[in-house]
Amino acid sequence: MALERYNLTFNTQMTDKPILQDLGKKYDLVVNIERANVSEGSGWVQVALSGEPEEIQRAIAFLNTVGVFVSPVELAMMS
Repeated sequence: MALERYNLTFNTQMTDKPILQDLGKKYDLVVNIERANVSEGSGWVQVALSGEPEEIQRAIAFLNTVGVFVSPVELAMMS
């Protein structure tokens, strides 16, 4: 089992959708919200994803296809 941390940035169309719940159900992941800032227009969430490495990668690919900007926490902290 792997643990990976990501920053997820959502646009206005995404803030009212159960994206994180979908990750848990579709990819058998544990999604832990570590930090977040969500407003009516946009938002970001720092999450820790626990599960099989292949499922985490599939979940990241899914997020990219639905318009969520995904960056690993280590890279996000450098900028």
